[in-house]
Amino acid sequence: MRLDRYELNKNVVDKEIVEHSPSIGVIPVLDNHTLIFVTQYRYAVGKTLLEIPAGKIEKGETLRQAAHREMSEEIGYTGTLAPLFQWYLAPGYSTEVMQIFIATNLKKLRTRGKLDEDEDITIKKMKLITAIQKCINGGIEDCKTVSAVLTYAMVSQPKKPKKYHSQSECTG
Repeated sequence: MRLDRYELNKNVVDKEIVEHSPSIGVIPVLDNHTLIFVTQYRYAVGKTLLEIPAGKIEKGETLRQAAHREMSEEIGYTGTLAPLFQWYLAPGYSTEVMQIFIATNLKKLRTRGKLDEDEDITIKKMKLITAIQKCINGGIEDCKTVSAVLTYAMVSQPKKPKKYHSQSECTG
């Protein structure tokens, strides 16, 4: 945590900034558009949330190494990783940037990796359509998970030909 002071529009602004290491998130995809999520208690909000596997990049790790480690620890799988996108989680007060991967060709490991001391994780498998519904109706409250699921849903759907309407078919 740091306190910065800067000038903006001739005003002096004091801003608390959370310095956070980069992180990764993974959308693990089984056959037939089934995704793997985790539930874990989040002390800051006082409840258990449904989330994609995610975590900090440890010192000396690459993005992919961190993604494979988090998958091993949190869900007990490994797989083929493809980058989806990168974003800032809370740019108003945090430096954390997260790379999201899609994981396919999943293979279950014999044993799950060791969890961090603040993790008590349960694995949940869910169809993509159910996850989308939960994103929309508030069943998934974690912003990285909502964004990752909805983006994955958009890029994973087969392209449909555009249907153009004549002006007489359009209303409004």
